[in-house]
Amino acid sequence: MKHILLLTFLAVAPLSATVIDFEAEATNIGGSLTGIPDSPLTIGLATFTGGELRSDEIGLPADRTGLYATQGVFGSGETNPPTISFAAPIGGFSVFIANGDNTATYTISDDLGDSVSASLASAGAAGTRVFSLPAVDIRSIEITSSNADGWNFAIDNVVFTAIPEPNPIWLVPVALSLLGCFRANRSIG
Repeated sequence: MKHILLLTFLAVAPLSATVIDFEAEATNIGGSLTGIPDSPLTIGLATFTGGELRSDEIGLPADRTGLYATQGVFGSGETNPPTISFAAPIGGFSVFIANGDNTATYTISDDLGDSVSASLASAGAAGTRVFSLPAVDIRSIEITSSNADGWNFAIDNVVFTAIPEPNPIWLVPVALSLLGCFRANRSIG
């Protein structure tokens, strides 16, 4: 039985978190929102739609670094909600949200039906929060502002862990070990 547990452990690759902070992607882009989305924007396993890259966002004192922002004040291509899709299932999701609007409620939801909501103070009061979803096997995330007409917010520091699939090379020994244990138990009984 110890061999089965060891082989099962070896069949799964170690988990490590991915952090997307938009610094490299947003270098030299500027801080004024244009209303023209950088969409779809693919970084590793994640594809972002409905927003634009900014080196910072003018009028958003809470985050003066690279970010992915969306607004509904001008332009027509940005969306509420923006979406993050993943090329493989993920877990351990979290995202930093900076409100660029008056006080608003934000909801983060995944394709599995889980969601979390919170009210963020206005941009002048540096309304920010890290939102997290505990589910595994997430394939997409939506981030929604309660201000459906004139939203303005940015995301940064998107963190997730890819859920590894079993390594097929190790599945054969695991299956053979399980089969051997099953046969040994049948011959005893």
